[in-house]
Amino acid sequence: MRHSRDRALIAAIAAATVYGISIGQAVPLLSLLLEHRGTDAMLTGINAAAAFAGVLAGPLMTSHGVRAMGVRNFLMLCLALETAIFPLFKLCDSFAGWLVMRVVCGIIGANLFTASEAWINLLAADRGRGRIVGLYATALSAGFAIGPMVLSFTGIAGWLPFIVNCAITIVALLPLLSVSNKVGNFGSQRGPNPLVMFLRAPVIVLSIALFGLYEATMLALLPIWGVRMGFTPQLAAAGVSAVFIGSISLQWPIGWLSDHAPRLVTLRLCGAAALAGSLVLVALARPVPSFLAVLGIWGGVASALYPIALSMAGDRFRGSELVSINAAIIIAYGIGGTVGPGLGGLAMDRWAPQGLPTFFALLFSVFLGVSLAPFSRSSAPGFPE
Repeated sequence: MRHSRDRALIAAIAAATVYGISIGQAVPLLSLLLEHRGTDAMLTGINAAAAFAGVLAGPLMTSHGVRAMGVRNFLMLCLALETAIFPLFKLCDSFAGWLVMRVVCGIIGANLFTASEAWINLLAADRGRGRIVGLYATALSAGFAIGPMVLSFTGIAGWLPFIVNCAITIVALLPLLSVSNKVGNFGSQRGPNPLVMFLRAPVIVLSIALFGLYEATMLALLPIWGVRMGFTPQLAAAGVSAVFIGSISLQWPIGWLSDHAPRLVTLRLCGAAALAGSLVLVALARPVPSFLAVLGIWGGVASALYPIALSMAGDRFRGSELVSINAAIIIAYGIGGTVGPGLGGLAMDRWAPQGLPTFFALLFSVFLGVSLAPFSRSSAPGFPE
């Protein structure tokens, strides 16, 4: 029984991680192809944002798919659909067509992450959930970081990058072939509407929304802020890599901490550390050697908000409710990712040159307020403070 559970856990984490490599390669590929065609930057941004429309809608379908097919078969269907759809970007020259396909890919990806993360949460034992979810977050961050490296080898011309992307997605499917589709009664019952979970677990959902706002804004605008601060374009771009390296390095130890201390307390500590890191970035008035180190630590603690909140969801919910809360988590992330870059850009224009880290400082201040609210205690049952 334990062996079967561990094998399923490894398969779920491996499938999501390899799919992360596919996303990490696909997103810059499509943006660069639009740039190569002479598309306005605003339209390129709109095209990329279309995926978030799918992210908002997709999780509403997950519980139905898992209930009808079983979690493993549902994940395999998602990966198969992604493999079939992605080459159509190469065949289609229509901007409107790309918008539609980005929405569809967003729906598929949201369903895949909702189902896989609920499955991982189910399989993780309560005592070690923080470490297991932290390991998943580490692996997924590594997958996202590897994706652009793959693109650097394939380039953007011809069919090669599309063939490689499809091959990666097929590899993500392979670990699932070795595990059972039967996971007790997981997903067999009709769960509550994911939107209901916004009211039942507000601190979890709001924490994820604020994390999505942070991550999308960081990815879109951190290099621009670095250049405006006087860093070279290469160093500014390396700042994003430093954030990912920090995320990869710190997720497991922070997950370990959340297994040995109240998760809500760990969540607040990470929020406070992220706020402190934002204030340090505000204080950087000129290029300094410690720039990348600060970003690495800051990125590590800020990125830990997602797996800790995910672990809190696993502590509290079971069965079909676990699918519903994970769907709410993905929707919340999509909401944050949709509005974040626009608000961050507005802050950069209004409070130049330090508008971006000031925006992050305000964001994490709001996060701490949410985590300290009276309703936050209900999101961490069994962990006295």
